[in-house]
Amino acid sequence: MKKLIRYSFVLLTLLSGCGKQQQQKVEARTVKVQTGTLQKQEFREIFRAQGMVEAARKGTISSFVPGRIDKIYFEEGAIAEAGKSLFQVDLKNLTTRVELARKDLEVAKDTRLSTEQGVKLARIRLKKAERDYQRNQTLYRSKAVSADTYEQAELAYHSALVMLDVAVALDRAAASKVQQAETALKLAGQMLDDSHPSVPFRALILTKCKEESEFAAPGVPVLTVEDPASREISCRISALYWDRLKPGTDIDVYFGGKKVCSSPVYFRAEVIDPASRTFEIKAKLPADTSLKSGTLCDLEIVLTRRTGWGVTADAVLPGGKGRMSVFVNQGGTAKETTVRCGLTTDGITEILSPEPLLGKAVIVRGQAFVREGDKLEIER
Repeated sequence: MKKLIRYSFVLLTLLSGCGKQQQQKVEARTVKVQTGTLQKQEFREIFRAQGMVEAARKGTISSFVPGRIDKIYFEEGAIAEAGKSLFQVDLKNLTTRVELARKDLEVAKDTRLSTEQGVKLARIRLKKAERDYQRNQTLYRSKAVSADTYEQAELAYHSALVMLDVAVALDRAAASKVQQAETALKLAGQMLDDSHPSVPFRALILTKCKEESEFAAPGVPVLTVEDPASREISCRISALYWDRLKPGTDIDVYFGGKKVCSSPVYFRAEVIDPASRTFEIKAKLPADTSLKSGTLCDLEIVLTRRTGWGVTADAVLPGGKGRMSVFVNQGGTAKETTVRCGLTTDGITEILSPEPLLGKAVIVRGQAFVREGDKLEIER
C-alpha cells in the first residue's frame, strides 16, 4: 500500500512537471502579425437594385393639320434647338388659304364702311323727314295744306324711320362679317403656323415615323423626340423600403462596372403597386451624362450615410453568442478587446464607441492565430 502511494506521488509529480513545461511553451509562443490603427471614413448602408434610363420630357410629334409632308428638317439622331420647326406640311395650300382669308377680310371691311355711311345717310334723311312732317303738321292744323300733303309728309317720316332701322341692321351684319373674316384669317394663320410644329426644348430626334411626300394627319406620329437634358433613372423598389427611402436619398449609378454619377431621389411614388408590392422612385441624371434612354444600370441606394472610425473587416473576429473582438498590441503582448460593430464599407468595418481603441495598434493580419497573452512580432 505504501509503495502504491509512493508511485502515485511520483507520477503526479512527473505529470505536474510536464504541464508546467507545456504551459511555459504556450506562454513563450510568439506570433508574427501586422498592426494598424482605426481610420476615420464614411460608412454607408447600401441597397442594390437596377434601374432604367428614360427622359422625363419626350413624346411623339404629329401634324395639327392634314396634308402632305413637304419637308422633314431633321434626321434621326439630330438635335433640334428649342422653337425650331421640325417639319412642314402642305405649305402652298395653307399659304393660299391665308391670302384668301385676308382678301375676304378686306372685302368685309369695305362693306362695313359702306354700311356705316348708309347709317349716316339714313339719319340725315330721317332728320329731314322729321322736320317736314312737323312743319306740315302745323300747316295742316291751320288749314294751309291739304290732307294729302300732310299724309305724304307723315309717310316720308315713318319711311325714314324704317330705312334707318334697315341701315343699322345692314351695318350690324357687315360688322359681323368683318368679325367672321378676322376669325377666318386668324384660323388660317393658325393652321399655317401649326403646319410646321416645334418643341419648347432642345430635342433629340429618335425616330422618323413618316417620310417626305407622305400624308400627315392629326394624331398620326411623324417624329418621336426627347429632351436629353431631362434624362433620369427610374426603378421599382420593394415596399419594405418605402419608409426609409425618401426624396433626397442618394443613388450611385453604375454601368459596365464603373460608377457614372450620383444623384438624389426627387420622386417617390405615394402608391405601392398591389400586384408586385413595389413602388417607383426617380432620380435626375446630370445633363452631360453619356447614358442613353433605355439603358439598364446598376444602382446603389444609400439608405444610411455617416462618418465614423473603422478597421479592416478581417481584423474583427467572431466569438460566441454574437460577441465580436479585436486583438491589440499592448507592450508586445496580444490583448483581446470586445467591440461593437456597425456598417461595413469597402472592406472597413465601423467600430461603435471606438474611444478605447483610438491610437492603439490593432492587429490586422495574422490575428486568426493569436490568443490572449501571446508575444507579438510586428512585421512591417
